Amino acid sequence: MKHIIKTKDSTWLPKYFPGEDKQYGEYKALFEEHGTEQFEVRITRIPPGGTNTKYHSHSKTEEWFYVFSGSCHVNIEGTWYLIEEGDSIHTPPDVLHIFRNYGTSDCDIIMVGTNVAGDEVTRLSEPEPPASVSNRKTC
Repeated sequence: MKHIIKTKDSTWLPKYFPGEDKQYGEYKALFEEHGTEQFEVRITRIPPGGTNTKYHSHSKTEEWFYVFSGSCHVNIEGTWYLIEEGDSIHTPPDVLHIFRNYGTSDCDIIMVGTNVAGDEVTRLSEPEPPASVSNRKTC
């Protein structure tokens, strides 16, 4: 267990899903470096045009996100929202969500998620992108 991690010295890891070759952004697995057991903490980098995950929900896990650099979009239950530096996002269990970067620069997000035994993930097809960036909803 490490009490302090110098995140600038942590390695960006490519994110893949089992059995797939497509990369889903990059992340720094701080929870692994710290050795946490009850929650996960990651820094996630979503490149322009990219995403960090699939459209999904968790049966038991709660997730909290904080945009600390850049901007991107999050789709929550079928609606796209622009999120920007300083925004906080919460997804309780059974809420579908996905992040997508329609911009031209990286979007860096801190993610904290609970580790709950028996959590099941449901994945669906990603919703259509916003008709245009100017037609998106804001929070």
